[in-house]
Amino acid sequence: MKWHEATLGEFFDVKHGYAFQSKYFSDEGNYILLTPGNFRDEGGFKYKDGKEKFYSGDIPEEYVLKQGDLLVAMTEQAEGLLGSSAWIPSDNRFLHNQRVGLIANLDGSRLDKAFLYYLFNTRVVRSQIKASASGTKVRHTAPERIAKVKFSRPPIAT
Repeated sequence: MKWHEATLGEFFDVKHGYAFQSKYFSDEGNYILLTPGNFRDEGGFKYKDGKEKFYSGDIPEEYVLKQGDLLVAMTEQAEGLLGSSAWIPSDNRFLHNQRVGLIANLDGSRLDKAFLYYLFNTRVVRSQIKASASGTKVRHTAPERIAKVKFSRPPIAT
């Protein structure tokens, strides 16, 4: 079986999060505002153990995340975090914030979502995202930069 060279943008879009207004941030509530701090360096979702930021203002419905949504950290708050991916653990609890990208319009017939989760957490992909990032103190990436990342794609059955 032959693996093919491809770019991530051939298979999905990365959707920017919403710029939630800070005047509605609180220490409690129904919705947790996700930040890059909710990502583990090696990949995976992380609760912030009592340091969660909640949101009490009006929420555009398309920014309420669902269990199984796949996200990617687009801001590096700590070394090694940029490009980390995470699964959303439950429905109607987490909000898609502006420094986090949502994997949208994934062509699941050509690229498996679970494979993509692990792919984001490989050195090959992370190094490309890091190399294309901007900023000196806090590094940032963008959907169009993620789309240009190259990787080897196995057949979908693999």
